[in-house]
Amino acid sequence: MKMKRRIQSILALGAAALLLFGCGRDNGTAADAGEPVTEITITGNDRMRFAPTRFTVRAGETITLTLDNIGRMPKESMGHNLAIIDKSLNANAFAAASIGYPAEEYIAPEYADRVIAATKVLGPGESETITFTAPAETGEYPFVCSFPGHTQAGMRGIMVVVD
Repeated sequence: MKMKRRIQSILALGAAALLLFGCGRDNGTAADAGEPVTEITITGNDRMRFAPTRFTVRAGETITLTLDNIGRMPKESMGHNLAIIDKSLNANAFAAASIGYPAEEYIAPEYADRVIAATKVLGPGESETITFTAPAETGEYPFVCSFPGHTQAGMRGIMVVVD
C-alpha cells in the first residue's frame, strides 16, 4: 500500500510540474507597449513559449527580427523556428500542413507564398536575424513555431501592424 501511495505522489508531483512549467502562462513576458518597433528580439524556450508574444510595427516598415533559442534540449526534439503568416491564414492549419516538411524548415510549400517572414529551425543556443518588410495592410498577423506540435502547444504570438 505504501508503494502505491508513493507512486501516486510522484505522478501527482510530475503532473503539477508539467502544468506549472510546461503548459503555464508566460507570466507577463508578453509585452506590447503599443509603440511600433523596427527591431525586435524574440526568445523561444524548452517550454514551447515565445517571449514576447506580441509586438507592434508600422505598415511598410523594414523590420529586423532576431529569434534566440534559449532552450537546452536537442534540436531534433525541441528545435524552434518563427514564421509570421498572413492574417487570413489559420495558424493551426499552417502548422499541421508544415509538419511533413523538415527539409523546408517546416514550411509547407502550399503556404510558402503566404509566409511574410520565417527563420530556419534553430537548436539550443542558436539565433538568427532576419529582415523583412511589414505588410502594407494593418491588422494582426500570427507568428508561430511550426516545429511539430509546437504551435498546438501554444508557441505562437501576434505581430500587430498599424498605420
